[in-house]
Amino acid sequence: MPKKQWSTVVANTSTKDRGDIRRTGDPTSHPELGYQGVQTLYEAFRRGQTLNPLGPCLGFRAVSKSSGMATPFIYSSYTEVLSRIDCFAAGLETLKLVPPTDDNLTLVGLYMRNCMEWFIAEHAIFCVGGATVPFYDTLGPESVSFILKQTGTKTVVSTRDELERLCTVKKSGECPHFEYVVLVDGVIPQADAMAREAGLQVMSFAKVEAIGAQTIATTGHKHSPPSGKDVFTFCYTSGTTGNPKGAILTHENIVSAMAGAMNASLSLSIADRHLSYLPLAHIFERIIQCQVYINGASIAFYRGDPLLLIDDMQACRPTVMPAAPRVLNKIYDKIQIGINAAGGLKKKLFDAAVASKTHNLLESGELKHPLYDALIFNKIKKGLGLDCLRLMVSGSAPLSKTVMIFYRILLGIPVLEGYGQTEGAACATICDPEDMQSAGHVGAPNPACEIVLADVPEMGYLHTDTSHKGQPCQGRGEIWVRGPVVFKEYYKEPEKTRETVDEEGWLHSGDIGLWTVEGQLQIIDRKKNIFKLSQGEYVAPEKIENVVIQSLLVAQAFVYGDSLQSALVAIIVPDEEPLRSLLASDDSLSTLAKASFAEICKSPQVNKLIMNEISQEAKKNGLNGIETPRAIHLDTELFSVENGLLTPTFKLKRQQARDKYEKQIEEMYAAMPKPRSKI
Repeated sequence: MPKKQWSTVVANTSTKDRGDIRRTGDPTSHPELGYQGVQTLYEAFRRGQTLNPLGPCLGFRAVSKSSGMATPFIYSSYTEVLSRIDCFAAGLETLKLVPPTDDNLTLVGLYMRNCMEWFIAEHAIFCVGGATVPFYDTLGPESVSFILKQTGTKTVVSTRDELERLCTVKKSGECPHFEYVVLVDGVIPQADAMAREAGLQVMSFAKVEAIGAQTIATTGHKHSPPSGKDVFTFCYTSGTTGNPKGAILTHENIVSAMAGAMNASLSLSIADRHLSYLPLAHIFERIIQCQVYINGASIAFYRGDPLLLIDDMQACRPTVMPAAPRVLNKIYDKIQIGINAAGGLKKKLFDAAVASKTHNLLESGELKHPLYDALIFNKIKKGLGLDCLRLMVSGSAPLSKTVMIFYRILLGIPVLEGYGQTEGAACATICDPEDMQSAGHVGAPNPACEIVLADVPEMGYLHTDTSHKGQPCQGRGEIWVRGPVVFKEYYKEPEKTRETVDEEGWLHSGDIGLWTVEGQLQIIDRKKNIFKLSQGEYVAPEKIENVVIQSLLVAQAFVYGDSLQSALVAIIVPDEEPLRSLLASDDSLSTLAKASFAEICKSPQVNKLIMNEISQEAKKNGLNGIETPRAIHLDTELFSVENGLLTPTFKLKRQQARDKYEKQIEEMYAAMPKPRSKI
């Protein structure tokens, strides 16, 4: 009996160097440029307000300055938020804060963590036919200066935390158009003095709203709503080398992606709650929020501190949740450490529960278990604030099969994985909630796009392939995406735009995928960032790093290969807590458990221990000998945005990491035994 196909093959569309086009497996679904009559985000929010005018829209937690204690979430209704949007829009125009740029674009910059005012400012600029220029709140002056200069943005909405960096940008003299900063948390004398010295004018968010309210009450304020083809946002991709590229997305891009996702699997109602903690500057969070407010559901903003995320989740108790794998992996590791530390009967019962639910899931797709859910999993869910959750979507990076299955049995709900990129509105594929038995893939094409796999002969990937490491497949190659989700262009970068989108409209992702025998897409490699070792073998470090960090002992990894060498090396930042627990449980290593973290990382015994862990993970995940690092260096300092090793979206800056660890890399290669001559 043939297996169910989750995607549809478009017959006779293959060429000599690419496979047949594939679309969604639902024959009744197709690309839509609107959803329920909505074609822009301006219209989308107003649909939500019509559905739920007095219901909760945006929420925050007030925090006591003296005790640090936080209130429950305080929500504004859809009608209240809409009024604030209209007032802020009128204020922007009355104060002439958003005049047309040289390219006749109406732009406002957003430079702060997720908050209600971020949302209000974005929707206000839509009222005047404009678009947003978001900045990650972690961006430094150099990147901010480049973006402000390239776009000609005159006004930036921020908090006082970002003001010093904005003043540095203004003092550089590189951004003559940049004149105003609107402060969400108000203007204090020190902020005013700092801005004046830099040549900037500051005003409070509340003042802009108040002036707008006065304008509406006296002369009125006429909106200039955008069309579907108009620019919705500039999404600056966090370049791992050089300056960031400004991907221009239109309202049509995001509405079509959103419509496709909701038609495929993500149906929401006014009763749903979403906790906003992923950066709003990232398209993944934006598309999730669009799906929430177009359906009149509520959005709660976390307090901005990752260490308080669980507390905010408990206060919000979301019903739908987008999740980054780094967050899911961290929670998974903490649960595993706690269970291992408990030991005894608790561990045996937990392991039995996991084994039983995993078996039931893989055999029949069953997500619930009356006994084990009541005894174990419901308590963990409640402790995490996830007891009301009915749907989780993982995206922005790969999630291991092991962790995916664990969350499905822990939560007892559909946990889906999606795939996409900024240039494709973050929504190329999505898993189906009806298919919880399989994992390790990212589902079928979103109804809003079509996908094809193109040959990459230098890496050995062809659309005619029928096997991948012993796994049957229906072709391998670079993932190309086409449809209304594909972005307009890179701003003022026509050459880079042509490199990314070809004449036929295909977006070249740079990712390597395969079609499973059921017609689902599986990400297996990366075309970009590959390097060749001395024996001529190509290696993709990102794939290897994603395997290495599956070890509980590894927090972060940087894999490197010199083209003059035949082996890989790696910089490893160990996860201190589980490493200390493991050392304490081993009599021969227990004295090390009490040493400083720096001393632990210098220990040859610990190096060997982690090296063995990495080798086991490599073998378990099917990496070949060339893909397994031959030597590792343990470092105490986590890669971060602050030390210049990560982009704001937490991607590794490889060149910067190579420069930082140049000495250690050279030492690892020097210590390797030389290969025997075959002559």
